Amino acid sequence: MYDKHILTERGCRSVWEHGKKIGYCLNITINYYRGLPLCCVDQISLEVDGQPVDPASMLLQHRGREYPYLDILKDDFPTDFYWTFGDDLRVVVLQQGGIEQGIHHVKLTLGTRRSYTPTMVSVCEKDLTFA
Repeated sequence: MYDKHILTERGCRSVWEHGKKIGYCLNITINYYRGLPLCCVDQISLEVDGQPVDPASMLLQHRGREYPYLDILKDDFPTDFYWTFGDDLRVVVLQQGGIEQGIHHVKLTLGTRRSYTPTMVSVCEKDLTFA
């Protein structure tokens, strides 16, 4: 139901540090109408232009906090990092040189776990313009 909305056009760009491109970022929204703690996310997988993104290279940013993606999959990840419906979750991919400006085909797979129901997996593919 929310599949076509989870991958947004907002904020697609290269990430710079000390005058060098160190990666790129994009924003996603949750695939559940109530929101969830980030510890209930079972999967965030990206492909850009047909190439899978290494999960170890991804950082998640939300409301001034940042976590390596692989940390949210650990059993001891904090439960107070809440991702509400309508809020963007920024996914930063650390990649030397960032991403070329222009249109790139992005595929996102998002799996979330909710009480009393199985994991919901959403897949969204879009051509996004990166600044």
